[in-house]
Amino acid sequence: MWESYFGFKKTPFSDRPDAKQLFASAAWQQVKTRLEFLTQHSGAGLLTGEAGAGKSTAARVFAASLNPSLYKILYVHFTTGSALDLLRQIALALDLEPAHFRGDLVRQISDAIVRLNQSKKQHPILICDEAHLLPHPALEQLPLLLNFDMDSSRYLTLLLIGQPLLRRTLSLQMHEALRQRIGVHYHLEGLTREELDAYPTQQLKAAGVAQPLFDETARQGLYQATKGIPR
Repeated sequence: MWESYFGFKKTPFSDRPDAKQLFASAAWQQVKTRLEFLTQHSGAGLLTGEAGAGKSTAARVFAASLNPSLYKILYVHFTTGSALDLLRQIALALDLEPAHFRGDLVRQISDAIVRLNQSKKQHPILICDEAHLLPHPALEQLPLLLNFDMDSSRYLTLLLIGQPLLRRTLSLQMHEALRQRIGVHYHLEGLTREELDAYPTQQLKAAGVAQPLFDETARQGLYQATKGIPR
């Protein structure tokens, strides 16, 4: 009922924002530039931010912009579980029937990654979302997927996405092998106070309402309550 009262054609401020309506904040432009660099040079990247800062949305929008004939996106939205569970999810993303044992799984995944590059001329990009929830053994598996013995070619691009805890986890000695491979870092901050003025206007317009519904006092209250975090 409230949607019709305000004249909305659809629900504004959705928790599943339309990529076409992504608010192009200064932080998003920084994320985009770094992800473009990561894609062009391969290797590993790290994107962190508070819950609701827009990390997953930014990664999904960027991934959707890539040419699917040149890149294969392996999106793993991990919660909690074992290293074996992570490898199985990656295998399924590669359209494989996962092997039962960890060693076989790693070889199976590595072979598939090489085939994608050499036969299909497709470069796989593994996106591990909510990576701050990955247990230590699972994180320790990831360098194995980036290491192809004496071959200097980079067959896989890895993007880890998570809350600030992920940075502290990667600083541990046990994850030095993975940390050394991360060449692109970015911490996604909330919107600035000026951007928060523009953000509701853009979202309301996308929902079909042109007139402003938030006055200056309301916008200031929003910023104080959210620190600019869109969610």
